[in-house]
Amino acid sequence: MSLNTIMNIGMSGLMTAQDQLHVVSDNISNVNTPGYIRKIATQQSVTIGGVGMGVQSGQVKLAADQYLEAASFSASANAGQADISSSMLDQIQSQFGDITDSNNMFNLASTTLSDMSQAAETATSSPARQQVLSDLSTFLNTAGGVSSQIQQVRANADSQIGTDVDTINGLLKNITDLNATISSATVTGQDATGAQTTQTQYLDQLSKLVDINVTQDTNGGVTVRTNAGLTLATGSTAATLSYTPAANVDATTNFSPITVTGVNGETRDMADYLSSGELKGLIDVRDTSSVAVNDQLNEYVRQFTNTLNAVHNQGSAVPAPASLTGKNTSLTSSEAVSGFTGQTNIVTLDSSGNITHTLGIDFTTGNLTLDGAAAGTFTAANFTSQVNSALGGSATVGFANGVMTLSASGSGGNDGVAVVDPATGGATKQGQGFSQFFGLNDLISSDVPTSYNTGLSGSDNSGFAPGSEVDFALKSSDGSTLSTVNFAVPSGATTMSDLVNALNDTTSGVGRYGTFSLDSNGALTFKGFGNPPNTLSVKSDQTSRNGTGASFSQFFGLGGTQGTIATRVGINQAVNNNPSLLALGRVNLSASTGTAALSVGDGSNGLAMAGVGSQSVTFAKAGLNGGGASTLNRYGSDLAGQVGNLSSQAKNNADASDALLTEANSRRSSQEGVNLDEELVNLTTYQQGYSAASRLIQAAKDMYDVLLNMMG
Repeated sequence: MSLNTIMNIGMSGLMTAQDQLHVVSDNISNVNTPGYIRKIATQQSVTIGGVGMGVQSGQVKLAADQYLEAASFSASANAGQADISSSMLDQIQSQFGDITDSNNMFNLASTTLSDMSQAAETATSSPARQQVLSDLSTFLNTAGGVSSQIQQVRANADSQIGTDVDTINGLLKNITDLNATISSATVTGQDATGAQTTQTQYLDQLSKLVDINVTQDTNGGVTVRTNAGLTLATGSTAATLSYTPAANVDATTNFSPITVTGVNGETRDMADYLSSGELKGLIDVRDTSSVAVNDQLNEYVRQFTNTLNAVHNQGSAVPAPASLTGKNTSLTSSEAVSGFTGQTNIVTLDSSGNITHTLGIDFTTGNLTLDGAAAGTFTAANFTSQVNSALGGSATVGFANGVMTLSASGSGGNDGVAVVDPATGGATKQGQGFSQFFGLNDLISSDVPTSYNTGLSGSDNSGFAPGSEVDFALKSSDGSTLSTVNFAVPSGATTMSDLVNALNDTTSGVGRYGTFSLDSNGALTFKGFGNPPNTLSVKSDQTSRNGTGASFSQFFGLGGTQGTIATRVGINQAVNNNPSLLALGRVNLSASTGTAALSVGDGSNGLAMAGVGSQSVTFAKAGLNGGGASTLNRYGSDLAGQVGNLSSQAKNNADASDALLTEANSRRSSQEGVNLDEELVNLTTYQQGYSAASRLIQAAKDMYDVLLNMMG
């Protein structure tokens, strides 16, 4: 072996030791740098012709463990989902307030009903009536405010989705840009660890937003996929996510899908490929948990409204009002009257509360009686004209644009008017009395329907103009968009059966995704295919029943319109402007001649209203509640408890997920982090290697010097 060879071997050892010392010094200097991954110096022997020719530095590697890294990514995604869910559900829960607080929504409802009792005991007290209306208004405003705040949480989630999408796009671009840098360094044998460390930091950030599965490419880069298999980044190509947050958010808002353009140019719905991560958590809160809470809240407000109105319609103000104006039923007169059974009475009274006339209406037989004497017959088609004829001018019934009105003539002692059911066998339709069905004496009014049992049958007119459109969005159970159906009412859809058949058409309707059906109560419902089933929402609705009534979705309570009731109810303006119209009394049909049938100071109907909180009510399935018979008090208590439990469970999930993330990161850090003791051992080892290589070079030099001296 020549001296040059010995010199070269020594030089290779010296240079390799220098490289190794550089790696160690870099590790030591970054011992406290967040996200820094320890470097590992490698070396390999050089052999030429089977003869050892020294050593050379190998590729510097990172002390990364793919299994610990994958566990950390998974834990990060789970924690990201759980943390955002907990934060937003806590915001929703806080809107309901402390159950011990008198300003809690449910306590305000109880206060209002308690006020009713006090007003009933002092029925002539104007301040007592004012207190009822004041507390009722506060309750309704609070309920509407809670519902609005839930929508604000949804809007915040939707906005954050847009922000996260932008962040994800930026991270994917950075990851693919570094793929090129890492690949180039790997191929040329350069140190790629700096780029790899930075790329890992980007992957850590990405893993919080979406669940990812990372694989190493042979050239040193990475391929990033969701756990469902969607490729987000590979080589120098990244997928691109696109999303535009909704401009305004309420219960009827139909959100656009998060569109992802894949690495091969294909377009997909991102919701199909998410199983965890902050993005998944935001979608779940926006589209599922917050909707469930809001739906149940609105079902509570809906039943509170209907139950209180039912009792208010059984009573009368003292003195009786000169006129009553109902709500827009979105029905024709014939449709509205058809289906009633039992009896009711239109009563006119003088200013002293004495009955002047009683028109008996028997819906079962179709007979009319005035003051006990036969006064003709009627049908649903001629109800208004026949009733007016029988009243003989003492009062007038009107019906226009879906609204019924009832007015006393104001002459001959006919100063006030009331609708009074007999003690037994009162008129009823879809569980509502005559006055309640038309909203003639409602205490709480709404500009949208609060009952979806329309009473329509398959043979009734659909009421929606041909060509008017409803745009439906069909989604799968995971929230991904299946289709958008632009449904136009066909010219031949004159009956409800025709309309249902058109809606269920597999080409122009929604028949590929589910089925509409009309039940015996006239309620139209949609049942999606699949388990869990597909869901339907309404993107836009340009219809109006009979030209002046509710839209298709409002009339039947579809597309989230049920979730808007709390923000659309308020005290009947007539009563609010004139508290004396609060119906605290009841007309006594059995009052003898000369005795007031409606007495000043009568608070019997006020006491009945005060008791509605403990009255059994049939609730529809909504949100977290399966529906069925309950009381308003119990339902409200259950709702408060369920919202609290939902928030508590989310907090527990977040705590557990954060603990798992901490453990995963701890184990990963123990592998990837810098250990000073270990590095000092390496430093000593490489210094000794450096010293040994230096001595070898020195020995070769000394031998050169000896040879030169011998030649001299």
